[in-house]
Amino acid sequence: MRRLGPLLATLVLVAGCGSATNPSPSTPSTGFGLRAWVSQALPPVELFATAGPSLAIVDGLLIVPGPVPAIYPGPLLPNLQGRQVSDAGLAGIQAAAAAAGLLDGPTDLTGGTMPGGQTAHLLFVIDGVEREVLGDPGKQIVCITTPCQGAPGTPEAFAGFWARLTDVAGWLGGELGPERPWDPERVAVLLTEPRLDATIPPSFMAWPLDEPMDKFGTVFATPVGTPPVRCGVIEGGELAAALAAFRSANQLTRWTDDAGNEYGAVVRPLFPGEPDPCGP
Repeated sequence: MRRLGPLLATLVLVAGCGSATNPSPSTPSTGFGLRAWVSQALPPVELFATAGPSLAIVDGLLIVPGPVPAIYPGPLLPNLQGRQVSDAGLAGIQAAAAAAGLLDGPTDLTGGTMPGGQTAHLLFVIDGVEREVLGDPGKQIVCITTPCQGAPGTPEAFAGFWARLTDVAGWLGGELGPERPWDPERVAVLLTEPRLDATIPPSFMAWPLDEPMDKFGTVFATPVGTPPVRCGVIEGGELAAALAAFRSANQLTRWTDDAGNEYGAVVRPLFPGEPDPCGP
């Protein structure tokens, strides 16, 4: 993997503690992209629903999770929203990453992760070059006086940049276009034993694919002694019918097919460029 060289000095952005900084008017590098997610040392089946990116920027479009109705059981298909980012907004994000020392130098800024703790991942794509940086989102500096940002290339600088990504709307403000629903081009589906709730009558829906559920995808890794599950990715011509069915379902829906199979499902939209989570 090629390393990103230093960025032009015009992209340097200095941010005060906890304050919103206007994006730089500079033009961002061609093809700027970003994907952010969190990993943890837990069995993959336990992380399946939450291990995907929490944010992505692809071709100038910001993709983030949107609000979810406060109902139980919750919807099966997560609500993802897209917002166009202006050139000034993209330049501001890139400049803030450069100022934090995330585009050059060490790529492991975790500072030593505690057992069972979370590791944050930032995958930058600039001019076709990928660079992944690891950090601990909990190492953000607690501000007493300003400025109190972490030194570039430190765990504290990583955590400060991560904190700004958690409120991109507050950070970039008018550099973001209006929200609109974002439809994925691929979804990963985990077929499990049906989830039970004695207080709610079960609801049933027909599996939207022609392929029987017990042949769908591959067997997914599970802890010893737990029921087997299957995992696969739906895309192409099968996707539209699958999305329509998943939008009508909830997290307790039981899926049935013509072969007599009955499964529960966990559905995870895949962001652009995200690898297949069902693989080895």
